Amino acid sequence: MLFSKLSNKKASLEISIQAIVIVVLAMTILGLGLGFVRNMFKNIGSTTEDVTEQVRQRVLDDLISGDKKVSFPKTEVVVDKGGSTTISVGIRNKKDQALHYKLQFTPIKDPEGNNFDIETKSWFQYAKDTTYTLSPADSEVRNVRLTIPSDVKSGSYFLTFDIIDDDLSSPDDIYAQKDFFIVVRG
Repeated sequence: MLFSKLSNKKASLEISIQAIVIVVLAMTILGLGLGFVRNMFKNIGSTTEDVTEQVRQRVLDDLISGDKKVSFPKTEVVVDKGGSTTISVGIRNKKDQALHYKLQFTPIKDPEGNNFDIETKSWFQYAKDTTYTLSPADSEVRNVRLTIPSDVKSGSYFLTFDIIDDDLSSPDDIYAQKDFFIVVRG
């Protein structure tokens, strides 16, 4: 009987020690895993910044090498319903004086060939009423956020991206224009 009690105490002590060892190992592995994941997210953030800077540089290079007034890197932007993306657009002043301009997106046709509205649901986020100034022979890149409402139809939407010259007499005087499509996936 005495041997049985000692044996039970020894067995329960061994189980307690094993449980403590398992808990310590589990906490160590969890800590290492969390550190790994944290480092991965830091790397993703720096990679995103690098890609954004590369896109900006590519847009500027396209303006200069292609001798263009406007550079819109994509002719087709694919976005899910309710999703968003950032579009980088480049503007180059080819005039002999400063260019005072505004950005404008003009909807042309929806997937069924009808007119559609992008203002009431705010598809594009940028400073809509701001007039920018660009020195002669200078160029710059502007970022625009495109957010697709979740209640629109899937399909291809046709739009134009317009640079409106504020120095001209009519508010509809376009300095440069680029056609593009937004493909909404459902």
